[in-house]
Amino acid sequence: MWAGRYNNIKTKGLEAGLVDLSQEESKLVDFIKNSTAKYILKSEENLHDNIIKNNTGFSRLLAYLSGTVTINNKVIDIMTPNYDRIIEIVCDKLGIGVINGFYGSLYGKFDRDLLRHPTQTYNCTTKKWVRLFKPHGSINWINENGNEYLTNDYSELSEKTEYIEIVTPGSSKYRESMTNNTFRCMREEFNDLLTSPGNYSLLFYGYGFNDDHFDTALMDSFQRNVLIIAKDVKGKIIDKALKRKNITVFYHENDKEYMIYKAKKYMIDLPLWDINEFADVFFG
Repeated sequence: MWAGRYNNIKTKGLEAGLVDLSQEESKLVDFIKNSTAKYILKSEENLHDNIIKNNTGFSRLLAYLSGTVTINNKVIDIMTPNYDRIIEIVCDKLGIGVINGFYGSLYGKFDRDLLRHPTQTYNCTTKKWVRLFKPHGSINWINENGNEYLTNDYSELSEKTEYIEIVTPGSSKYRESMTNNTFRCMREEFNDLLTSPGNYSLLFYGYGFNDDHFDTALMDSFQRNVLIIAKDVKGKIIDKALKRKNITVFYHENDKEYMIYKAKKYMIDLPLWDINEFADVFFG
C-alpha cells in the first residue's frame, strides 16, 4: 500500500500525496498518525532540557510579547497547527500560564468555556497567560475509546501513541478536524477571535498558509497590522504584501534575504526569517 503511494508522496509531498486516498488505502492514515505521534513525542522529550536552558529566539519573542499585553487582560493568543509542546515548555520557563481548554491536574478534561471566557476562571489581571489553540491536536491528548483527556505523563503517552489525538495529512484530515469536537472547538474559537473587534495585530511565524480551513479567516483579518516571519512564503502572500502597507514580511527567495515593508520589497543582509536572527536584531 505504501509502495503504491511512495512516488506520489516523494513528488508532491506528504500532504498532497495522500489527499486522494481510496477507502482501502485509508489505513495508511492510521499508520502515519501512530508513527508521527511516536516520532514527535520521542524527539520533543529529548529537547526539553535544551529548551529550558537555552535563551532561544522564540523564548525572547514570547518574553517580549508578554510585555505588550494590556493591564486588564494579560493574555497572548497563539494558534499552532503543530502537535508538540514547545510553546507550553517555553511558557513554563518564562513563568507564563497556559490556557489550553483543559482543566485538571493529572488527567485534564476539555471545557470549551475555558477557551471562550478565560477571565471567568483565570486571574488575567495580575498574571500573564498564553491562550493556546491547537486545532490539529497535541501529542499529550489521548482519546482512548471515546475517553478523551490531556496528560503529560511520558510513560503513559509512549504506551498509548495509537490513541494520541492529532490530525495528520491525508484525505481524512479535514473531516477529522470538522467532526472531532475538541478540534472543531479550537478552530471555531480561534476563528471567532480573528473576527472580534479590537486593535490587535497578527504575527505569523513559520506558517506556510497550507490549511484552507484557516486561511480564509486569516486572509480576511489582513486588514490589521500583519508581520510574517517565514523562510518560504507563498506568492499570493507576497503579492498581497506588495499591495498593502500594513503587511510586513521577512523571507528567503533565490538564495537571497528579503523584507517587504510599506508595500515595498528590499534585499537585506540578514536572514531575519530565522527567529534567532530576528530576536538578535530586534530584542538584543
